[in-house]
Amino acid sequence: MYLESFIRHKATQLGFATVGFASAGPNRSYDRFQEWLARGYAGDMAWLSQNRALRAHPSLLAPYVKTIIVAAARYPTARPSGHWSNYALGRDYHDVLRAKLKELAEAIRGQISVPLRARVCVDSAPILEREWACRAGLGWIGRQGSLVHPEFGCCLFLGELLTDLELEASPAVPNQCGDCRLCVKACPAGAIQSDGFVDARRCLSYLTIEHKGEIPAALRPLVGTKLFGCDRCTAVCPWNPLAAPGTDGIMPQFTAANPPLPTPEACLAMTEADFKRRFTGTAVHRLGLQRLQRNAAVALTNKKRLLNRIYG
Repeated sequence: MYLESFIRHKATQLGFATVGFASAGPNRSYDRFQEWLARGYAGDMAWLSQNRALRAHPSLLAPYVKTIIVAAARYPTARPSGHWSNYALGRDYHDVLRAKLKELAEAIRGQISVPLRARVCVDSAPILEREWACRAGLGWIGRQGSLVHPEFGCCLFLGELLTDLELEASPAVPNQCGDCRLCVKACPAGAIQSDGFVDARRCLSYLTIEHKGEIPAALRPLVGTKLFGCDRCTAVCPWNPLAAPGTDGIMPQFTAANPPLPTPEACLAMTEADFKRRFTGTAVHRLGLQRLQRNAAVALTNKKRLLNRIYG
C-alpha cells in the first residue's frame, strides 16, 4: 500500500482533489455508449464515432495496462447564471491536467526500481473515462451524465494514467442520486432523457461549444444569454453544496478569469487578433471566433426579446 499512499499524496500536492485506482478490464458501459451513438445523441461530434472500437478495452490503447489511475481536479462550483460556464474561467484543462499527470508519472518513476510504462489520457483520448472514474472509487454517474463525488460534487475535470503497475483497486461508491430529479427539471431544453441518456443535440453546452452549424431556431430562445457552456444541471445538484466552498481545493489555474470574461457585445466587436490575445491557452480558444460570435448574436437577440417583454 506504500505506492498507493504515495500516489494519493503526490496527486494532492499537484492540486488534484482526489485520486483512485481501477484494475484494467473490459469496459462495462461500451454497449450503452454504442446505443447512445446509434440514437444520434452525439449530434455532429463525429470524433466520438471514430476509433470507437478502442473504447471497448483500455488495453487497445495501452497493451501493457494493468491499473488505471484516475485523478479528479475541481473547478469552481457551478452557478446557474452568467454568460460563461465556470470551466471557462481558467486555463484549458486539457493542457493543465496533461502536465500534472506527466509530473505524477515522473514522481512514480522515482519510487519504483523498474521502468514505468504509462499513457496520459485527458478527455480527448478514446476512453470511457467516467466509467473508469467510477471503477476507481471517485463517485457515481449522475442523471446529468457527470461524475458525482460525495465530497467534491460534480464540477470536476478527469484525467487518467494507464499504467503497467499492479495497484490495489479502490472500493466503488454506490450511486446516491436516489429519487432526485433536480438536474432533469433544470435542463432548459430537455436534454436529459428518462432512461438516463443525455441527448447532446438539446444540450446548451453542446449547442454553444461543439455544434458547428447554426443553432436550430426552435432552441435559440432556450440558450438565453449563454456564450460558452451551461451549468444549470450541475448548479442544482445537492451534492455540490457539500463541496469545499470558494476556491478551497481548486487548482489555481481554474479560478476566476483575469481580466474578466467579455460580454456578448464585446465578443461581437472582437477581431481574430483580439480573440487569440484573450483566449489562447483557455478552453474557449478551441471554439473559434466565428462560433463565439454566433453565440453572442443569439444571446443579444434573446436579451432584446426579454427587454421588450419587460418594458414593452
